[in-house]
Amino acid sequence: MVADVLRRVGELPLPEMAADWPERRWDRFAAGQEHQFAGAALLYTDWHPGNFVVGEGRSWLVDWSWPTRGAAFISPALLIVELVSAGHAPGAAEELVRDSPAWTEASTDAVDAFAVAHARMCRTAAARRPEQTWLAAVADAAACWARHRARG
Repeated sequence: MVADVLRRVGELPLPEMAADWPERRWDRFAAGQEHQFAGAALLYTDWHPGNFVVGEGRSWLVDWSWPTRGAAFISPALLIVELVSAGHAPGAAEELVRDSPAWTEASTDAVDAFAVAHARMCRTAAARRPEQTWLAAVADAAACWARHRARG
């Protein structure tokens, strides 16, 4: 069901109003690689169990409070971090998204750069709000995934 909802998110067209929604939150953490995060895909950036609705044979995502435009691989990449945070090994989490066109068409260099930038961003957010233990958990998961990517 998770792979199916990821595929369906990847098929959603970018709304006309989204032309001015470029995603920039990772730019300052990207060490000059932020150009690899640009794109024209509609991104879902709030993957967590509370945002899945599961019905008979189908699932949906709710809470599109931060829809943005960027490289299509970012949605599956963020799902990977959520899966790692939930206890999946990074390689196993990547396997769950492997059939997503957004993932299979992504540049390895872009995904690697994103993993590092996202880990840096998450660690900064967790340090700013240490009372939010879930931020530390996500930062740990993002760092785990970035190390996995670095090992190849």
